[in-house]
Formats: sequence, structure tokens, C-alpha cells
Amino acid sequence: MPRNKEKELQDIYNKIFAESVKHMKKYEPQMVAGTLMAIAIRLYKTNLSDDGFHDMLQTVLDSEDGIKSYFDDE
Repeated sequence: MPRNKEKELQDIYNKIFAESVKHMKKYEPQMVAGTLMAIAIRLYKTNLSDDGFHDMLQTVLDSEDGIKSYFDDE
């Protein structure tokens, strides 16, 4: 990934993460996560081909064991 794209990706990640933390002060974390997941899936469905969408969902399922909790960083 080009350096400027990495910076953009980190920037939007930081912004959305900060907003999510704010929402978790009012709503349950699972509600926030579920909402973000629903939005993400719809964005992928809108922007990917049917095969690309299927492949993306399969990639998420296949990466289950490699996903860390935020508590893993402590």
C-alpha cells in the first residue's frame, strides 16, 4: 500500500475508533460493534462484486483466530 494511503487509513481508523469510544460511554460495546459491522457489510456489498463480497466475508471468517482483543495489548 502506498505510504499516503497507509496514512489515510490510519487517520480514518483513529477518527472512527475515537467516535466509537465516545458511543460506548452511552451504549453497550456490543451495540456499537454491531452497528459498525452492519455499516461495514453494507459498504462492502455496495462497492464489491458478488464474488468480491463473498471473498471478503470468507476472509473475515478465516481470520477469526488471528484477531486480538484490545485487552491483548495491555
